[in-house]
Amino acid sequence: MHSEGLAGKTETFLRYGVTPRLAVGFGYLHKQGYVRPLLSYTLTPETPKIPSTTLGLMTDSLGGGRQGAFMTFGKALPGLPASVYIGPAKITGEPRFRLLAGINGRIGKNFSASVQLDGRYANVGLVSTVGQVSGIPLRLGIVAAHGNRFGPLAAWNIPLKP
Repeated sequence: MHSEGLAGKTETFLRYGVTPRLAVGFGYLHKQGYVRPLLSYTLTPETPKIPSTTLGLMTDSLGGGRQGAFMTFGKALPGLPASVYIGPAKITGEPRFRLLAGINGRIGKNFSASVQLDGRYANVGLVSTVGQVSGIPLRLGIVAAHGNRFGPLAAWNIPLKP
């Protein structure tokens, strides 16, 4: 989610992990008035020697609500509490592929920070575990999207039952 100056029009995304490899959901873009599907599927999980490979659909929320497809490769960094990903994305109406990239790392016991490149802008996030709801960790934070937009982040990751 984001909003200019923590106010104004917010973009809301909801995702659900159907299986450990498949996540589905939607994004509602208030500014554009669109509901867009979100989908990601991990083709190959990460191993000690091979990165994960994920395919999916995304919404280009800052660029007008266009739909896109992506493929990323992700890997935990050896010896560090961090992971990285990189890969191409194709957005409808754009002649070239975009480069997606990011890094996420744990800072201390309850915080994590991330930097994500969406092919046009760098987005920075800081998130903390603030408590639990029904025994499930609740995470809250803030995101800075391409330098001049700030807004809240919220995540409640419901674990899949084996």
